[in-house]
Amino acid sequence: MQQWEGLETLVAVAEAGNFTRAASRLGISISQVSREINRLEERLGTQLVTRNTRRVALTENGRLFERRCRQLIDDREAAFDSIRSGKNAIKGLIRLTCAVAYGERTITPLIGRFVAAHPEIRVEIELTNRVLDLVAEGMDIGVRIGAITDNRLDRVELGSRSLHLSAAPSYLERCGIPANSSDLREHACLLGATPYWQFKTAGKDNQMTPAGRWRCNSGFAVLDAAVQGLGICQLPDFYVQDHLRDGTLIELLADERPSDQSIWAVFPKRSPMPSRTTALIEFLRANVPNSLKIS
Repeated sequence: MQQWEGLETLVAVAEAGNFTRAASRLGISISQVSREINRLEERLGTQLVTRNTRRVALTENGRLFERRCRQLIDDREAAFDSIRSGKNAIKGLIRLTCAVAYGERTITPLIGRFVAAHPEIRVEIELTNRVLDLVAEGMDIGVRIGAITDNRLDRVELGSRSLHLSAAPSYLERCGIPANSSDLREHACLLGATPYWQFKTAGKDNQMTPAGRWRCNSGFAVLDAAVQGLGICQLPDFYVQDHLRDGTLIELLADERPSDQSIWAVFPKRSPMPSRTTALIEFLRANVPNSLKIS
């Protein structure tokens, strides 16, 4: 059992950021936390944390080892979970990452509902438009859109989203309505982070690189510019759905709307998987909305 001593303490210190909060979380004294970390460092022959009066931080070796410790602890809990049943098995920490806008609008409200239903669950959510390495970063779940190419990950389809080309009535009255995607070269295109727009023409997916004098890497800023009548945008449904319903934006070229994009929960391949992770994925699959359909 000595080989296991200190593993949970290191994970608690990494999560809490100092010995005091880690001790409180574990129900032990601060001095015991310090002793266990010191013994762990002695056994490994390397420094795992740097200490000052207010905060501790993991060294590079500490971060690498803490990720392995977290996986060992998760595997141990998964082994127990495999013979437990009922709600009591749904507990522990889940670390999840998602793109910023979709996470804010769709995923984090759902996770709030999940946490409310499971009082022993803790979550850490990192919203970023970078594609994180889930294995290296110690993440349990990533919510991603489109093709998944990392063969270290398993995946479950949660739903789908659709892309919509649209503009405000004031812009269309002033500049006219494009008859097809080729006409967009004569229009003011509102450019976002994606360098190309997608279409489906004569049953085939294709893409074009739009041109325009307005660009912003925020989808909400692109949406606001479109509502103001500055030009045409192509955005996912969760940005534009309310505006398409109330008429402040008009959908264009619906017959060239691209194929829907799948939304996935991806997670490192593990067997068995912790029941808390499985439970959250099933909850998301049941509640993530599918793509908006507006004819």
